[in-house]
Amino acid sequence: MKKNSFKLVELALYYIVIFFILREWLIPIMELTKTGFIGLILLFVAISLLLSLFRIHFIISWVVKIAYITWFITFIYGGVFFFSTEGMYFIIDDLQVNFAALLQGDWLGITNPFRTFLFFILIWMLVYLIHHWITVRMSIFYFLILTVFFIATLDTFTQYDGSFAIVKVMLLGLLITSLLFLKRLVIQSNSKINLIKYTKLMAPVVVLIGVISIIAVLLPKSPPQWPDPIPFIQSATGQGEGIEGEGNGISKVGYGENDSRLGGSFVADDTVVFLVESETKQYWRVETKDIYTSKGWEQSNYFDGELLNFAPDETIRHSLPVGPEENTNMATVQVLYPYNFIIQPYGMKSVDIDVPNFDNQTVELMMERNTEKMQVLVNRGVVQLNEFTVQYSKPVYLYSELQNPTEQIDASITERYLQLPETLPDRVRELAAEIVEGRETPYDQARAIELYFRQSGFRYDTEDVAVPSEEQDYVDQFLFETKVGYCDNFSTAMVVLLRSVGIPARWVKGFAGGDVVDNNGSMSTYEITNNHAHSWVEAYIPNVGWVNFEPTIGFNSTRSIDFDIETDVEQQDELVAEEETEPTEVIEEEREEQQQSASQGNTWFTNVKEMFEQIKLFVIALIVLLIVGAVLLYKWRGKWWPKVYVKLQRQKKIDESTFESFYLNLLKLLEMKGFKRKEGQTLEAYAKDVDMYYETYHMTNITKAYEQFIYAKNSTNIDFDKMRESWEYLINRTTS
Repeated sequence: MKKNSFKLVELALYYIVIFFILREWLIPIMELTKTGFIGLILLFVAISLLLSLFRIHFIISWVVKIAYITWFITFIYGGVFFFSTEGMYFIIDDLQVNFAALLQGDWLGITNPFRTFLFFILIWMLVYLIHHWITVRMSIFYFLILTVFFIATLDTFTQYDGSFAIVKVMLLGLLITSLLFLKRLVIQSNSKINLIKYTKLMAPVVVLIGVISIIAVLLPKSPPQWPDPIPFIQSATGQGEGIEGEGNGISKVGYGENDSRLGGSFVADDTVVFLVESETKQYWRVETKDIYTSKGWEQSNYFDGELLNFAPDETIRHSLPVGPEENTNMATVQVLYPYNFIIQPYGMKSVDIDVPNFDNQTVELMMERNTEKMQVLVNRGVVQLNEFTVQYSKPVYLYSELQNPTEQIDASITERYLQLPETLPDRVRELAAEIVEGRETPYDQARAIELYFRQSGFRYDTEDVAVPSEEQDYVDQFLFETKVGYCDNFSTAMVVLLRSVGIPARWVKGFAGGDVVDNNGSMSTYEITNNHAHSWVEAYIPNVGWVNFEPTIGFNSTRSIDFDIETDVEQQDELVAEEETEPTEVIEEEREEQQQSASQGNTWFTNVKEMFEQIKLFVIALIVLLIVGAVLLYKWRGKWWPKVYVKLQRQKKIDESTFESFYLNLLKLLEMKGFKRKEGQTLEAYAKDVDMYYETYHMTNITKAYEQFIYAKNSTNIDFDKMRESWEYLINRTTS
């Protein structure tokens, strides 16, 4: 009898904890659905747990539960008593209506009483499942994980605040996990235990959980380490503009309009927003901004809201230069995201809109003069296009004109595009002057600033990017304190540096070129995602006009320059980073340390010699271990080296200069995996063997391209993007 009583008390303790965990499930549901009578619903949970606790026969248990559910429905929804005639009619009528709705598939026709009935059945099944977990599996882990996930999801995506609820669930979860762990230990050891011993064993656990909980509550909390995913989700679903500009350090996913508060980590998003079919890869402009505020960018109203209107196919008057007529190309843009603007290639000449739905309606293009952002108007209202075609002729800048700054820049350009905040620290202007020192022309000065970021220890990263405080300048923080950021950091810094040395510059927003997903003759299809949202720089160069520059590490400029005069600086357009140097302060500290070590050289040598004598055996053992480890690493290099190689090469680009080395290294990796070329075997035959083993065609494709590249000296028809895909596929197969 005592044994049965102890088991009953033990199980009751489990159920009490479970009751309070289930309560944390029900409270948010009741709050969010504005459902009342939570006390009566909790009473049903308690009745279900009691019936399981006392192991009541399932027939009696079913009768009790069904009777309670029926009473609840008739009392709450019908206002009548179940055992009355009205109550019976209410139940029968409601069942008839819902069965008819279910048979017809009319899910919206299901009544609220029947929905409540299904909700009670769900609770019933959940209690039964928990009883099984506790009594049979003696583990409640998955239920706790599901509970935390459920509360966290509601806390994240709804108005419900689940902070305290998660804490309570974790504490209750630790408690019941400890209880069940003790239960498993008792069963495994085949021990006998009574209530007194049980209490003594559990008391330290309960005290420890309580003490740890109190300490955890009282200790200071660090700020969130990961960027909030909500702006990304809201932006992707079109439910908000994100939280960019609110000073919390989270940058808007994809293209956004609010740039007043830059900085913070960037939440990636590979949602496809455009598909572009064109002959060449290029940058796609959307708009420019001109006022730097020390925290971000705002747009002036220089032209007082003036708009320029164009008809479809009409030549567009633009501030940017256009290339020659014979170089005119076309690009077809398919819009897959609810953007209502036109993305513009450099050298854009006109936009063609061929949509039948717009027949017999007034269709025109509108460009804001302040931002140069273009939209489509139908009957004077802005609309979103599903597809449009742009004609463009990419400008080619003559080097002779870039180096001959005879034009007197218009005052309207200098007035607008040399603006800088009065609070800009002096060291930013001093750095700009230092970078361009010895450069005579504005173009050479702009190139020096563009290359500065690739040569001075800066790093491209979308995580752990700082947000300037109220007293800090965004550019100053990036240039002198962090040197870590993404396109917004690099482009804004370059504009400020250009303006600091008197070169008019503006901040440009849009999209980078995208990724090739298909080829059709000379035309390629580029997939542009929210991840390709980008910002860069345009500087005004006398005699030429606005020229685009790309300061962001890892991105290449798309401008074209015709070196029509002999020059020794043509190689400057190849972006080569110089060796990084240490700050002056570090060098001075090292010199002082060297002087001190020189004056104390003899003493230091004596101390080292004595120390070596004391640890000689340890050093010898360490050297032996290192040698053995090196031998083992070399022996097993086929297992670890391919994975290391992939990580080292993942960020490198396959092009004419690197294709051969990528292919030869692929052969070495295949050889490590056992695919050694037979004596006299051709590369083509070897490639077929590899493809036969992996059931693919990638090795043959990349081998044919390699032979064409090596023997025919012809790389014109080689699609290096496709080669990259084949190379990555083979590497993944060999390292898997």
